[in-house]
Amino acid sequence: MTARIAFIGIGQMGQGITTNLVQHGIFSRPLTIYNRTKSKAEDHAARIGNCRVVDTVEEAVASSDIIWSCLQDQGAVQSVFDNALVHNIRGKLFVDSSTIGPESTNEIARRVIAAGGEFVAMPVMGEPKMAHKQTLTCIPCGKAESVDRIRPFLQGVICRNIVDLSGEEPGTALLLKLMGNVIILATMETVAEVNVFAEKCGLGVRNMNKLMTALFPNPPHAAYNDRMLSGDYHRTTPMVEVQMALALAEKVKWLAHSCGASIKIYDIACDHLETVLEHEGPRGDAIGIYGAVRMESGLSYKNDPEPLD
Repeated sequence: MTARIAFIGIGQMGQGITTNLVQHGIFSRPLTIYNRTKSKAEDHAARIGNCRVVDTVEEAVASSDIIWSCLQDQGAVQSVFDNALVHNIRGKLFVDSSTIGPESTNEIARRVIAAGGEFVAMPVMGEPKMAHKQTLTCIPCGKAESVDRIRPFLQGVICRNIVDLSGEEPGTALLLKLMGNVIILATMETVAEVNVFAEKCGLGVRNMNKLMTALFPNPPHAAYNDRMLSGDYHRTTPMVEVQMALALAEKVKWLAHSCGASIKIYDIACDHLETVLEHEGPRGDAIGIYGAVRMESGLSYKNDPEPLD
């Protein structure tokens, strides 16, 4: 008997994941979806088909074996689980792909397991565009038998890579996600600085792009380099809102401070995110770090893209 799946949270990442679940996953149709703004869920369901939209979290939980959530913040996650745990959840698997704190994740896992359910923390690495292309990296973490229940819906369905933390405490996945965020912001900062340096010293971004393409032909370097040089960093609709990036950065910096770790390049990148927030507002794109570095070096925030071929 195939699983019945509900998905809670139809943001940009959730849209990519659910589209691929419907197109490539093997489960009992339709996919049940719930979103706080129901019209958004209805529009998405109409686009991808094989979905039914429900009015409450309780409906989603009651009719499903696997309840998968991808929510914007700690408050939304807490609200969903408070509503879900009011009812009988025995035997149901909860998978959470939201980015919240490790301790909060462990507390939710304890509540779910105490009520007879199963829990897997599964943050993902990658931008929403990567979710649509099935190129995310998933970090499933929890009891091995619980991770095995969600495994058929990962590689080749919604993601390219799995960092398997089976058997670890669920919050470990969120710790690793925070480490991944350090890598991501440090990469953005490095690519931004080297391109600005090349422009300022007269080498030019065209020549710099040739070296970047030769040394780092694959994401994330290649993806960030392309978005910066093409001017996509000052797009109208952000890939990753700078406000959200800064909220996650606060978690990273708190953790680093509490354990005495030095992450100076990350601190510099965060300062540049603050510049993006000031210049573009909360819906500026995090990749606007490039614009911040440009301004710091006496250039305009927005570049004047040129063909690189």
